[in-house]
Amino acid sequence: MDSHIFKEQFSNSPQLLSFIEANFGGPEREESRRRLLELADSSEFTLRQWVESMRTVRAWLDTRDLVMSIEDELGYVCCAGEAAGPGANLTYLPGLVSDMLEAYGCERAEPRGAVEGESFS
Repeated sequence: MDSHIFKEQFSNSPQLLSFIEANFGGPEREESRRRLLELADSSEFTLRQWVESMRTVRAWLDTRDLVMSIEDELGYVCCAGEAAGPGANLTYLPGLVSDMLEAYGCERAEPRGAVEGESFS
């Protein structure tokens, strides 16, 4: 999948473009890019809101020293968007994600060391 879609949509936001390149760039992440675009296209929210929501999830995980797969992160954002119900296009997806994280956390998140095989001393 050509990355021109992302460069076109996020050329005015170096931070979001950098996030996309770091997390969805390269041939090894083709499936994740395709999934992000597919989910955004089938939802009530814009691609920009999806990417901002992914950054919200990542920031929440990072501040708690937690990790989860990009697929699980996409699933979390999808779940938050679906929870908004009809008329969701009037709601800001990153706000929904943030509220959901604060209220419920994320059960699929794991301690960073446990995922990377590090031991805790």
